[in-house]
Amino acid sequence: MIRVNVDDPDLDAELDQSVTYQGRLFTGETYEENPRTGVVVALTTYRGGLEDGPTKGWYPDGELEFEGFVERGLPTGLWRSWHKNGQLAEEKEFGGRLGGVVAIRRWSENGGLIDERSFDTDLE
Repeated sequence: MIRVNVDDPDLDAELDQSVTYQGRLFTGETYEENPRTGVVVALTTYRGGLEDGPTKGWYPDGELEFEGFVERGLPTGLWRSWHKNGQLAEEKEFGGRLGGVVAIRRWSENGGLIDERSFDTDLE
């Protein structure tokens, strides 16, 4: 699989939210580096110019910041993010016809549940 830096001048975001590389719809991974350290801080997967597959981000110190999955440009399934101390911060569950948020749970930095909600996806 081809992997391209997000700063590559041949990588372009189009008005329709598709991504092209060297003039063609991009299939592969983009990565973003911390400019000071060169450490990868984000990976995003594309297929046919649209986000499609896993996506992950890391804090500058290398700890996982978020992860999720996208299908044809829409977030799907369970997305998670973490506080800098490694404690789970949030879970968002995506679903429904339009990829809307089905449920959300949030935790404090010490692990206490502070919010939990579900949403009616039949409105989509």
